[in-house]
Amino acid sequence: MSAPDDSGEPLQKLPAGMPKRYAEYKPVTSEAVAPPPTNVGGYDELLNYFQERGQTLPRKAESLATLDQAINDGLAAELVRPIGMFYGDLLTHTVPGAHWEVVEEGYPLVRVTRNVAIDVVHIALRRIATPNPTLEQNYAHVLELVRQEQ
Repeated sequence: MSAPDDSGEPLQKLPAGMPKRYAEYKPVTSEAVAPPPTNVGGYDELLNYFQERGQTLPRKAESLATLDQAINDGLAAELVRPIGMFYGDLLTHTVPGAHWEVVEEGYPLVRVTRNVAIDVVHIALRRIATPNPTLEQNYAHVLELVRQEQ
């Protein structure tokens, strides 16, 4: 990714999802566990879309208004997964403790609290299909859920 204000943070890999009807027990070891991923990318096409139009899309809450406007103006539906991945990376960088997780292969979630995980690709699909709630409204709702659980 080449957003101008990115921190240069290296991309991380999403963990594999669990196969259906199968769970593997792994005892906890005393070795240090790697922190959960917070920067997985997957939205270069979206960044390229905005760069071609002379715009940037930094990982900041203010970018959601730009993204909502592009969706309203007919942003291509094939960018739905990159929109979700961008939204997820924005959450992991703006909500303290938020991180990526994968329960079902191919459907990444962002865990924002102990009890709440956001299906970011589903949010993007719904936003492409309907004007409300916007990504900005969804983000405000996520922040409210985080505040309630603290």
